[in-house]
Amino acid sequence: MKELEKLFKELGEKIQVMMDEAKDATGDVREDMKGTIDQLKKQRDKIEVKMTDFRTKNEPKIEEAKHHLKIALDEINKAFEKMFRKGPSAEEEK
Repeated sequence: MKELEKLFKELGEKIQVMMDEAKDATGDVREDMKGTIDQLKKQRDKIEVKMTDFRTKNEPKIEEAKHHLKIALDEINKAFEKMFRKGPSAEEEK
């Protein structure tokens, strides 16, 4: 997710550069740049909405998956500890 946030930041910076360049442009060039900038902003906004929606819908699932993975890892660790405790020279834990 941090990668996407970085990409959104870079896109915003590039749009800002285009806006600054458009100020110095004349007539038709300025209008063309303005149209392109407006399209980029709309596309950026749509993607941001979709990403926010994705996060909102999937964050609980991700947290639940993390919880289950933690439980599974704890069980695996316990199994390894038990297995290695029962070696030929180890004493059985009471």
